[in-house]
Amino acid sequence: MRLSDVFIDRVREVVSVVGLISGYVRLKKSGKDYAALCPFHHEKTPSFMVSESKQIFKCFGCGAGGDVFGFIMRMEKLTFPESILYLAERHGIPLPQTARKDEALDQKQTRFFEIMESACCFFQDTLQRSNDALRYLQDRQIETETIKKFRVGYAAVGSQLLQELQRQGLGLEEISACGLVRKGDSGQFFDRFRNRIMFPIHDLSGRTIAFGGRILGDGKPKYLNSPDTVLYKKSNHLYPLNITRDDIRRKDFSVLVEGYFDCLVPYQHGIRNVVASLGTSLTQNQTRLLGRYTRNVIINYDPDLAGTAAAMRSIDLFLEMGFRANVLQLPQGSDPDTFLRLEGRKAYLEKMKSSQSYLDFALARFISQHKNPFGPRGKEEIVSKILPYLGKIPNRIERAEYVTRVASCLEIDGALIVAEMNKRPRIGNVQSGLNLHRMEDKVTPSEAVLINALFDSEWTKVAFKELEAHLFEGLSTERIFEAALRLYSESKKTSVVNLRGLVAEDDQDLLESLALRESGFPLSEELIKNSALALRKKQYERLSLQIQNKIQSSKGNDSDSARTDELLVEKEKIHKKIRQLEST
Repeated sequence: MRLSDVFIDRVREVVSVVGLISGYVRLKKSGKDYAALCPFHHEKTPSFMVSESKQIFKCFGCGAGGDVFGFIMRMEKLTFPESILYLAERHGIPLPQTARKDEALDQKQTRFFEIMESACCFFQDTLQRSNDALRYLQDRQIETETIKKFRVGYAAVGSQLLQELQRQGLGLEEISACGLVRKGDSGQFFDRFRNRIMFPIHDLSGRTIAFGGRILGDGKPKYLNSPDTVLYKKSNHLYPLNITRDDIRRKDFSVLVEGYFDCLVPYQHGIRNVVASLGTSLTQNQTRLLGRYTRNVIINYDPDLAGTAAAMRSIDLFLEMGFRANVLQLPQGSDPDTFLRLEGRKAYLEKMKSSQSYLDFALARFISQHKNPFGPRGKEEIVSKILPYLGKIPNRIERAEYVTRVASCLEIDGALIVAEMNKRPRIGNVQSGLNLHRMEDKVTPSEAVLINALFDSEWTKVAFKELEAHLFEGLSTERIFEAALRLYSESKKTSVVNLRGLVAEDDQDLLESLALRESGFPLSEELIKNSALALRKKQYERLSLQIQNKIQSSKGNDSDSARTDELLVEKEKIHKKIRQLEST
């Protein structure tokens, strides 16, 4: 597809980087910029910065950075052209006539979305014609508005969906690729979902990408989910995040449950910050997805052995990604669906208030599993199991409080737990931005001052008066300043976004980092001029060293004595210039 630079710039100008990113992560004001926990790697301390004035983001932990297009490409897994069209559509910017989606893969994906939407509508219509299915939902107290909101449907017995889609002219191969049919032993295809209440699964844009089906009556499996397809990878999605994400962001916590009805019933009772994993144990990608909207979660799995084990696995994942996790345990035999229908919203909210911290939950489980938890051997084994959880608490005061609670519960001296903790390495987030920080370390304060001046409309002209092409030779910022001089010569704005398009990837990282790190001093004409003088002096010193190396290599060679004298004269001229700069 062909998109003009004018159109790309228009989209970039319309879309606010702060407005865009705040739809995915919680931004907090930090000086004149914004800070957040990075959505692209695991961290407990915010290192992700967003600048409204410069229209860029940068993570000082993992190194991710860029403009609005770079962010949406990473977040939504889009190509550059796709990110432009995606943002244009979201912000009501008409597409130019020259925009053409001519890529085969894009056409195929669009076709699959259309097929899945047709299937969703068909299941919705079929539900309205099935008294048994409607009666089942009524018995489970699912309201008409909820059915419409979540687009709940019904898959009848037989292969009615396949027949309908083929009637619409769709091919068997593409219907199969969407996971809607499967091949029997006889070689014939038939509907994958039959006699099931259907729960459509949507992406964050609200497009149908998969289904989950609950058998109507007896039969196995009780729940059947779509297989992975071109549109759907179950480990990457949460149900029904497209509907509940705004409530999750607003309340800054999420309730994690197991099933479809465990989402629908709480939603009906006004508990709308709820999500469920999709027929699989919670995955790293699902946790990262939830982390866009909150880092606080209450895990409310079924209280049976399988649910408890799943809660423990999810705790490990949440803690590794910097979440605060509590566990809500309902009475044996209850789940959010049945509890709310029997006890109501008020009782469930009271249970939420009394939910256990992940450490209290883990400690109680370790004690209940041990035959003799309060004997010497039992205490030793339980402490060994709980230490990794203690080690994941980043705050020292909070960690000390939990050490005291564990020690009190096991009736041992807290100092013994601390001693065992000190024997083990602390568990923390792995930061992958080391190369970025090494590059920054090579940048002098003078370079940082001049770069910041380039991006400040008040001081840009002053800075350019001092810039000379040779001033940055050999410096890590050389290509950045070369690009800035090129833009200036073409009468173009020296914005971070414009500079990014003229330098290599490593230089982009450095540029973004410097643009979001202040020089440390308030800009002034004197500071800018002194910074340029410091760089001139540094360049003269570099030239002097080069000349000295040439002199050393010519020593002992009589034929080059004249050349040596020339070099000495040249060196003295440079030293004279250095002295003049120092006296300025």
